[in-house]
Amino acid sequence: MDKKVQSIKWLYLTVFLLPVLAMAQEKETKKEKETKIDEVVLVGYTKVSKKDVTNSVASVKADAIKDMPSTNAAEAIQGRMAGVQVSLSEGSPGADVDIVIRGGNSITGSNAPLYIVDGVQMDNALSILSPKEIESIEVLKDASSTNIYGARGANGVVLITTKGGRKRAKTSINYNGFLGVRKIQNTIDVLDPYQYVLYQYEVYNKGGVQTDIDAFVARYGTYDKLSDYKNVKKRDWQDEVFGREAFNFTHNLAVTGGSDNSSFSLSLNNVQEDGIMIGSGFKRNMANFKYDYDLSKKVSMSLNARYSRQTIFGAGTSSTGSQGTNRLRNAVRYQPFEGGSNVNVDDFDPLFANETNLVNPVLLANNEIKENGRNDLLLNGTLEYKISKDFTFRSVIGYVQRDEFINQFSGTVTSVARQNNDQPVVVLNKSQTRRITNTNTLNYRKTFGNHKLDLLVGQEIVKTDGESTAMTIKWFPKSITAEEAFANIQSASPPAGLVQDAPRAGRNPDRLASFFGRANYIFKNKYILTASMRADGSSVFGPGNRWGYFPAASAAWKITEENFLKDSQTISELKLRLGYGLSGNNRIGSFLYDTFFTTSSDYGYAFGTNVTPGATTGNILANKNVTWEKATSKNIGLDFGLFKGRVYGAIDLYQTDTKDLLLLAQIPKDRGYEYQYQNSGSTTNKGIEFSIGTTIINKDNFTWKMDANISSNKNTIKSLGNSASPSAFSYLYPSGWQNSLNDFLVQVGKPVGTFWGYVTAGRYEVSDFDYNPTTQVYTLKAGIPSSASAANGAKAIQPGDLKLTDLNGDGIIDNKDMTDLGNAQPKFYGGFSQTFRYRNWDMSMMFNFSVGNKVYNANKIEYSTQYLYRDNNMLAEVADRWRWFDDAGQKVNDPTALAALNANTTGWTPPAGAYFLHSYAIEDGSFLRLNNVTIGYSLGKDFTKQLGLSNFRLYFTMNNVFTITGYSGYDPEANTRRNPLTPGVDYAAYPRSRFILSGVDITF
Repeated sequence: MDKKVQSIKWLYLTVFLLPVLAMAQEKETKKEKETKIDEVVLVGYTKVSKKDVTNSVASVKADAIKDMPSTNAAEAIQGRMAGVQVSLSEGSPGADVDIVIRGGNSITGSNAPLYIVDGVQMDNALSILSPKEIESIEVLKDASSTNIYGARGANGVVLITTKGGRKRAKTSINYNGFLGVRKIQNTIDVLDPYQYVLYQYEVYNKGGVQTDIDAFVARYGTYDKLSDYKNVKKRDWQDEVFGREAFNFTHNLAVTGGSDNSSFSLSLNNVQEDGIMIGSGFKRNMANFKYDYDLSKKVSMSLNARYSRQTIFGAGTSSTGSQGTNRLRNAVRYQPFEGGSNVNVDDFDPLFANETNLVNPVLLANNEIKENGRNDLLLNGTLEYKISKDFTFRSVIGYVQRDEFINQFSGTVTSVARQNNDQPVVVLNKSQTRRITNTNTLNYRKTFGNHKLDLLVGQEIVKTDGESTAMTIKWFPKSITAEEAFANIQSASPPAGLVQDAPRAGRNPDRLASFFGRANYIFKNKYILTASMRADGSSVFGPGNRWGYFPAASAAWKITEENFLKDSQTISELKLRLGYGLSGNNRIGSFLYDTFFTTSSDYGYAFGTNVTPGATTGNILANKNVTWEKATSKNIGLDFGLFKGRVYGAIDLYQTDTKDLLLLAQIPKDRGYEYQYQNSGSTTNKGIEFSIGTTIINKDNFTWKMDANISSNKNTIKSLGNSASPSAFSYLYPSGWQNSLNDFLVQVGKPVGTFWGYVTAGRYEVSDFDYNPTTQVYTLKAGIPSSASAANGAKAIQPGDLKLTDLNGDGIIDNKDMTDLGNAQPKFYGGFSQTFRYRNWDMSMMFNFSVGNKVYNANKIEYSTQYLYRDNNMLAEVADRWRWFDDAGQKVNDPTALAALNANTTGWTPPAGAYFLHSYAIEDGSFLRLNNVTIGYSLGKDFTKQLGLSNFRLYFTMNNVFTITGYSGYDPEANTRRNPLTPGVDYAAYPRSRFILSGVDITF
């Protein structure tokens, strides 16, 4: 209750006090005039004037995100850069953020970009950065810019610079903090209690089996009493599991300052966030210290120390994303009422759990305890020596360490415990990764009249080491708590003749040695030429295949410097850019060129009364010949500015051809393996990007600015190599949410992520059958294909059953009738922002959108299919299904009466066969989302001086304000498979929430 009271106070302060302060101020503060400065961007180990950039680079500066409160830096840049897709995989606290630059190049490898933070390589860097400490983010998109980073640059490079102090500046203290609350944005509609029991009546009684009929009466009552369920209290399990008010407390503190020859900054961040799901949450503490010091006029140094500690609480909605561990199912399908049944919804009934594959979702959430922790340490130092006016030597050394742990407890009601003698199970995973980086560069800059030359040579080493261990501990006492189990694993006692699984351990060393150089030449400030070369040697490849060589070149023509445009009053900037380059990718595990064995009791054999662990090589065949994946990128771009920079933007066309893919290829199983990493095949990404910004109104008391971008990318598989699969032209691939369901197609000529399934054709009608009144049996008419084997578990087709399209016209519906159902690629995507300032008020709105992408709604398949289980709730649309029983509860068999009974229904009978993909589940995922609205009020300078402050701003923000979409699931951006081959699958995703907050930004 205290949190709610505090939130009400903050909202009151924001909404009601600000207008009072505004009216109380007698003196208005005039808007300071903007001064145009020569903006610089970071491009490959050095800074370059934005006017002289020859590459395709997207940039976001601190000013663009400083007024947008967020706990995740990736959210702050979503929709702000052309060609850069930023999406959250789901809505859980600390959820993974996917950043894909110009489409995915790899098929089975990671498409994540390379992150460089203050000159040091880090993984998933945006997750450990507070938006308030970011000075700039530069995204290098084409190979002519990324190749200077060589290894892993094929998927783009994200360069992040954090804020530092300023020399000759007095000490400044800034506090920014906010309090907010999250609520679930939308839920999945399901059958109400009366609709639910009517459906169960049909399931139990349709077959006419007396034991089933009696079981229904025992559980739900006789048909004449079912109307009582209209008055039974409904249990909204989604609300009970995800409906809580989830509070967030975020604090940012920054101290900066400097003397004549030094500067420093210290930033601290604390986040405490509840998740909307029971038992979930997120906690993070971060500290960053930067210090710059001029040892002399020629020698300067900088030190940076960063530490982050974060923990994600809660098991979430699906641990592996598979049907067997789907926790969302319980909140959607558990019986929607209390009372009226002999099953007490608040107690665990193992018989009911086995019969329904369901557990009370509240009990389950309280029986699955998970802590996922991560500690990150970054230390780096830079020494810069100005050898002469023209030569500068720079050395950067960095150390990055990441420690991760997962502690997971599965109590007695969980399926994991029920599979292990109904006793709790604990999983303990730990890993540590250490990386040492050293980069040394020598830079030469010289101007000769109309000629400007910038030369850079460098050398870099990256040494990565790490260890991991994993333990699964079974047979704990049934009464033990999660905390007791984590602290006393020795209390687990295997039954006689059984042993605990052996711990699993692994190492993943990685070494990289690099040499690189770049030359930049400018003539008459009009013509710019840049050329670069990098050589990388990687230890993940076998001897003889470790070195890759990556050249690039780019050029630019400043057209506005020509005489015919130099004095133009309309065109203030016009620059043509051309780029070509080769970059590399080495993202595979270590030692895949050799064979190793792993041990586990899963591979064991009986010896006497005990089980002896066995050993196996796994299912991936070693390949000594695997080497670098290479991406060749071509880019042509045009930067423009109009009306003295009041309108500005860029347009880029590109093509990226990736060959020698590091493909985890399917191979014939006669060799004893399923997969092998190979340099097989190629892909192409073609696209266009357009960005524009403008200052619409720029007056003393009112400004209105707008920035927008739109991009389109087309991905195509050009080749799968000669031995990528039994068929080198195509193969099927499983999404993994349901076992043995090959629902994706990998095929030459199609994009990565093509959905593969049947085409839905509605339902079978009475007119499709011959009826025998004597036996009361319906038989499909001759010439009408049957969906029995594909959709109905080989049971005879009846009126109302799901009908699929016989695409090949052979009269049989089988896997030969499966086809391309679309893909997750949007036709175009982007974002736009609006920024307003009126006197001391400010307002900003940030939108992002996607058009033309398809979403594979796997939830829709599961929640509308009966499969093996009764007593499962269904989607609300199942209420409109085909009916077999009239209003008196009597089964209707007569064809005329049955057709009349269903004259106003449109749905089909939920299939009794296994889950499979058909076009019913492929939905248009197009959306327009208002990500953020922020309204702020800053006290005038005269007023803040009286308070001894230099800045005082109060703000009110709403994140995830609304989403316009036709998608029926929780969120059209959900992407739960975490695999480039299976994008756009929404299965058991943690629901997204709306976030309302208010905060204060104070500078002393």
